[in-house]
Amino acid sequence: MANVQYGAPVIKSKQEKALFWRGVFIWGLATLFYFNDNLLNVSPGAMATQLIDVFNISRSELGILSSCFLWSYGIMQIPAGLLMDSVGPRKVLTFASLSCVVGTMLFAIADTIQIACIGRILIGFGAAFAVVGCSKIAANWFAPRRFASFMGMMVAIGYLGGAFGLAGINLVVDVIGWQETLFLLAVVALVLAVLIWLFIRDQPPVHLDYIPESAPSEKVSVLTGLKEVVFCGQDWLASIYAGLMYVPTIAFGALWGAPYLIEAHGFAKSTAGILSSLVFVGWVFGGPVYGWVSDYIGRRNLPMYVANIATLIVSLWIIYGTNHSVVTVAIGMFLLGFFSCGFLLAFVVTREKNRPEIAGTAIGFVNTINTFSGAALQILIGWVLDMVATDVIITESGKAFTLADYQKALMSIPICLVVALIALSRVKETYCIVKHED
Repeated sequence: MANVQYGAPVIKSKQEKALFWRGVFIWGLATLFYFNDNLLNVSPGAMATQLIDVFNISRSELGILSSCFLWSYGIMQIPAGLLMDSVGPRKVLTFASLSCVVGTMLFAIADTIQIACIGRILIGFGAAFAVVGCSKIAANWFAPRRFASFMGMMVAIGYLGGAFGLAGINLVVDVIGWQETLFLLAVVALVLAVLIWLFIRDQPPVHLDYIPESAPSEKVSVLTGLKEVVFCGQDWLASIYAGLMYVPTIAFGALWGAPYLIEAHGFAKSTAGILSSLVFVGWVFGGPVYGWVSDYIGRRNLPMYVANIATLIVSLWIIYGTNHSVVTVAIGMFLLGFFSCGFLLAFVVTREKNRPEIAGTAIGFVNTINTFSGAALQILIGWVLDMVATDVIITESGKAFTLADYQKALMSIPICLVVALIALSRVKETYCIVKHED
């Protein structure tokens, strides 16, 4: 076994300081791409009423439309990691951003649900490269001791996109329309593609002693790297934990939270959108906290246990609590995001259990399971709503389900969290040490 002990990085020269801040700029640009991807991901939740009316679809069909992003995103995670390891972030992220441009434009001009789904698939295809791209840049430009902190900051910046997507897009749609809003998002993605090509560089121009990945390393074939990851039981356990912990955010916060608050608790549409966005605001604060605390105490598993148990308690309160007010729901949504984002440490654990040459592949594998879990639950919740509803209210805008209907459908969330806890109990602590096979 070859171990890379995490220690405080020593930046000795002006050149190293300059390269550090150049790396911050490059990493920040990649993280803006992640911000935009999260915004595009949650956009159907912010324009759900308009999409249901325009395409004349049911709740389960809305779940399918939204989840097309996630299925494409998930399928591409391992290929994205392999490409990051072999081609490098600059070329791959530029291509990925252009895919988001094309997909968003297609979604905007769609006149059928099928074309809209194709647009969402193309957006998810491009967005699939965001997390592995940011992670690969962080691994190449910064010392291992900083990795969890940069992952936390990536989540904070990225999930501002989710927060703005639910609260801000809702307001923009009301002013200029859902199609015009999507055209605007396509322009933003195009600008990002140009900036990524101009400024991102795959790795520092010189070797930095405190970055193991910047030293010459053995080339690993695509199949060898993939085989190592797929046959690593610890990677599977960390991935299952991460995927099930992601469900409250992507299945509830991104899609079904707003309809739940509107139909089951009688909140206004604009209020429900803002309240749902607080899940992502919780991520903005929680991501850096988990990264810093984990690095500071030299442990990964303990913060992940806290995240899991706290998320379970909060989700049960939101789903089964009564007499919810705006204030209590706002607190609950924020805490749901704050606690659940602790699963990001599973990415760090996976990175520490695999050698640097296959870091992108390993992180991509985790994000595959992560994404498929969220996509499956988006569809499952919509399907259960349509199947178990016994007293559906018909309003001017279509069906409105009851609190009991939503409680039956959302029961899947605490179940997922319990299974995540079981998986976590089998994950071995890394003690913030990179361990990999020679």
